[in-house]
Amino acid sequence: MSMRDDLVSILGAGSVFDDAATLAAYSGDQSFVDTRRPDLVVFAESAEQVQDVVRYANRTLTPVIPFSSGLNFHGGTVPRQGGIVLNLSRMNKILAIDADNWSAVIEPGVTISQLQDELEKHQLRAMLPFGAHPRRSALTSYVERDPAAAAASFEYGNELIMDTELVLPTGELFRTGLWSGGTMPGSPMGPVRAMLNRLWTGAQGTLGILTKMNLKVEYLPTLRKVFSFPFDSFPEIMEPLRMIQRKEIGHECFIINSFNLAALLCKDWSISETFPAAMIASKEFDSLRDKLPPWMLVICISGGPRMPEEKIAVEEDALQKICSLARIQAYNDGHLGELLSREMLRPWGILKKFCYRGSVHDVSFKSPLKRVPDFQRIIMEVINAHNYPLRDIGVFILPIERGRAYHVQFDFHSNPHNRQEAEHIKDMWLEVSERLIDEGAFFDRPYGAWADMVYRRAGTYTQKLKELKKELDPNNILNPGHLCF
Repeated sequence: MSMRDDLVSILGAGSVFDDAATLAAYSGDQSFVDTRRPDLVVFAESAEQVQDVVRYANRTLTPVIPFSSGLNFHGGTVPRQGGIVLNLSRMNKILAIDADNWSAVIEPGVTISQLQDELEKHQLRAMLPFGAHPRRSALTSYVERDPAAAAASFEYGNELIMDTELVLPTGELFRTGLWSGGTMPGSPMGPVRAMLNRLWTGAQGTLGILTKMNLKVEYLPTLRKVFSFPFDSFPEIMEPLRMIQRKEIGHECFIINSFNLAALLCKDWSISETFPAAMIASKEFDSLRDKLPPWMLVICISGGPRMPEEKIAVEEDALQKICSLARIQAYNDGHLGELLSREMLRPWGILKKFCYRGSVHDVSFKSPLKRVPDFQRIIMEVINAHNYPLRDIGVFILPIERGRAYHVQFDFHSNPHNRQEAEHIKDMWLEVSERLIDEGAFFDRPYGAWADMVYRRAGTYTQKLKELKKELDPNNILNPGHLCF
């Protein structure tokens, strides 16, 4: 029997594909990672089927690449050594919502918009990353450490994963936390956060395939107030931002530059369903980019289920005092305030930025606030050397755990259908990345070329990871060729 016949016997004929169009669709994404066609694309509908596929892959020494929504833009699911792409999108059930303990159990095919819509029916919300596609797998988003804009607190920050269920590279089923007892996740006291699951976060499907996740959610705000503060330069933002974070004012708080804000406001553009996106010329975008302030600090103050007016009043008073001390004034634009208020719960409008040139290649890392101007200077040096216009860079900066660190993202845009332009942007992107890592920027999600840049600077750590991979995945079948594997 052929591999296709074997997998049809495991999954059924309607779940196994090897036609040229399907294989081409799974061979790459909008990133700079080289394309490679898989041998087969298969769909699983249960954890048991995932186990069966992984066991088969071990017997035949065939690579398996876990795939959920295909909306990672950095090459994380490119099948670098061919093999089987295992699509989990049909595992799309929200298995439980615990309104008393604020948690939800989801499968990997549950999308971000699907989860948010269902939680709202229970007066709850998911804490979502700014700029994740509405069709992106919610489980994958959290596993890949997409920085959630609404997870501001010291208590949990971006640690929103509770109990998990996964299939190990050997095909065994493994559960973390009290879920490992074989019953419902959590305990009589509510859901439990098991630190062991950190082993699989950011691992790009190389150490296991998550099939269920118990996720921390929050109350749905009954009242919200959004404040925007314009600035001419980033250093002007730093001290007011420090004061705001020390006082723990607001739920969402982020910084966005005029390029990204103009993309968010642009009515000529919409969110693409496929990437790279279609380029759309827009006079409205050009006008907005010129008129908007260079930088905007956005803060959303939310009121919960109890005494929301009082909570908002207290935080707003504290914010006004900081504004007085820092001599800053709010940006008064009712349309912008309404738009940003909607984005707090469904924060994917920024993806309209792909309409500018078709592809967006970000450089994203973690940094202390005081180092951000240093990294800005490096980027300026590199783009000047490559004649890339400053006004074509999008910037998004997010405080993590009340300013303990900051997620920093710079976007470069290119036309993927113009080979010369794409190669030029790739060279600049690689140089920027290398320079920033050399200067201490922390790349905690090492996709594609970043993996080599990160791991060749961390020999002992890399060796330990390889030893761990060998123990968990002795046949090296799970997403080989990624990270340092």
